[in-house]
Amino acid sequence: MKKLATGRKIEGSRIILHLCLLISSVIMVMPFIWLVFTSFKEKADIISATPTLLPRLWTLSNYIKLPEVAPFLRFFFNSFFISLISTLFVIIGCPMAGYIFAKYKFRGQTFLFLLIMATILVPLQTYMIPLYLIMKSFGWINTYQGMIFPLIIMSSGIFFLRQNILTIPDELIDACRMDGCSEFGVFWRIIFPLSFAATAAIAIVNWVFTWSQVFIWYLVMANSEKLFTMELGLMYFQRHYVTDYGGIMAACVITVLPILIFFLIFRRRIIEGVSLTGMKY
Repeated sequence: MKKLATGRKIEGSRIILHLCLLISSVIMVMPFIWLVFTSFKEKADIISATPTLLPRLWTLSNYIKLPEVAPFLRFFFNSFFISLISTLFVIIGCPMAGYIFAKYKFRGQTFLFLLIMATILVPLQTYMIPLYLIMKSFGWINTYQGMIFPLIIMSSGIFFLRQNILTIPDELIDACRMDGCSEFGVFWRIIFPLSFAATAAIAIVNWVFTWSQVFIWYLVMANSEKLFTMELGLMYFQRHYVTDYGGIMAACVITVLPILIFFLIFRRRIIEGVSLTGMKY
């Protein structure tokens, strides 16, 4: 009887836990659901005094007028290109830096690693002015390289890859060296394949970050329409006296949709990579 009561108690606590998780999930997803449904509403329906979740009359006019308002196909390409180049640098740089900090010993290693970790706590806005002046001295204002340059290094990615690579046995690396592999060969044949899950997780996080969360830097660096990203393109719907909420909602859906699809496809990699980084310090 005691075991039965304990089992029921555990089952009841799990039901309560899952119920709380379900409610919190609905609360978190609700703004996105509202965004999607609003993008299919007419203007009068959006600004109605009694708003409803579902459109009274479904319409695609908000999506159809996007190319007429601004070159959103060009904006989409810019966002994709910047995120792609930044992610490629992160995929190459983070495992290499993580390997060096995890398996090599050199003077000043701890200080240098702590210095890199300290940059995680410093937001972009605090050093944006000197960074802008550096880009100006290079002649990179209003260029792709100027927009991408601050995004090629991911300090948190170096930390996570270091934690993951620490779990790789040193004996495996020594055996590879005894077989005649160079240091790059050790990295390419041993380190990179065994840390692929963590690297994939970091790549996905970086892609999402560069796609949707660096608005202020893109706004400062891009002076011409040809370099605008999807987020910068949203300002075309903000006029002096009127705001086109339907167009903003439609553009936001197109902006968020690639990130959502990317995450849904690779969500297992994210969970696997993050869990692996916590196995050993």
